[in-house]
Amino acid sequence: MSRDLRRRQFIRSGTIAGAAVLAGCTGGGSDGGGNGSSGGNNASESGNGDDSSASNGSSANESGGSSSNSESPPTVALSIPSLEFTFFARMQEVFEQAKNQGTIASDSSFYDAGDSQSTQISNVETAISNDVAFLMISAITAEGVVNAINEANQNDIPVIAIDRNVAEGETVTYIASDNVQLGQRSTELCLNFMQESADMDTYSVVQLSGTPGASVTNERGQGFRNVVSNNSNLEALASQTGEFTTQDALSTMEDFITQYGDEIDGVFCQNDLMALGARQALQSSNMSVPITGIDGTRAWVELFADNQYYGTLAQLPEEMVTTAIERGKAYLAGEEVEDVIPIDGLEVTQENAADYIDQYFG
Repeated sequence: MSRDLRRRQFIRSGTIAGAAVLAGCTGGGSDGGGNGSSGGNNASESGNGDDSSASNGSSANESGGSSSNSESPPTVALSIPSLEFTFFARMQEVFEQAKNQGTIASDSSFYDAGDSQSTQISNVETAISNDVAFLMISAITAEGVVNAINEANQNDIPVIAIDRNVAEGETVTYIASDNVQLGQRSTELCLNFMQESADMDTYSVVQLSGTPGASVTNERGQGFRNVVSNNSNLEALASQTGEFTTQDALSTMEDFITQYGDEIDGVFCQNDLMALGARQALQSSNMSVPITGIDGTRAWVELFADNQYYGTLAQLPEEMVTTAIERGKAYLAGEEVEDVIPIDGLEVTQENAADYIDQYFG
């Protein structure tokens, strides 16, 4: 088992509540990247947790929510973009476990927006009408839920942003991987793979980006640009959205192949589902180049056994939800909560892929 994986195993055993500010997490969100105007994003992946949108650790003694007393678990809500993404399905699983274990009330609600902005807004409004103790949300886009977040604020319902941040409104905390760093590390991994597979003066990479306007897209894209600008031997050949889906990425990658062909030396994908689509398009064209993604989905990691130049930066959505619940309950109890809570990413390659799958999917 690699040293990095052992370290992740240790981290997983407890709540991560780092007080350090994520790189690029002080932006103002004016570019629609969740609070990420100054570089970056955490998809951290997200235009990072704008300090102005956080409650700066204030207590919640006057917060709304009918189930916020300490004698019974709180009734809470979690809203996610779409269960089409394995990442969010893993969030649902740990949320249901929390209900079964009594960490949160059995009538707590999980909302799948089906990648529809209007549905997510409606889901948040339903949670508000149910007077939940606190709301956890991973926004489809940073700007799209602003009015709904403001409504929650007006109803004294604390809001916790997970994975993707919001552009405006008051949040208790923002819990996410540093998506700028994830984008940076995945792009660097792709460059390393390209250098190992071929000796050239310059390497040309294409980027498959995510949903336009999502904080995670902005932040991971910033990480990609950081690496390109800091490496004179790396050229960004093209960048286009794959909408975080395999099918859209397949279509976009086919367009890249038609336009650039053998000029493509590597592919950086802002998530693993798009990496799957890129691989399919390349295989259909009898091309094999390094591909890296982000998230650590099982379907992508299982392919590493057949290609040493595939990789990803894994996130742990389970830890994000668990941390959000713990910090939400702490806030209701009047404790101070960090404005930003970073969750580290784990580099997964052929070397540690089997260990990673055994640990998190076994």
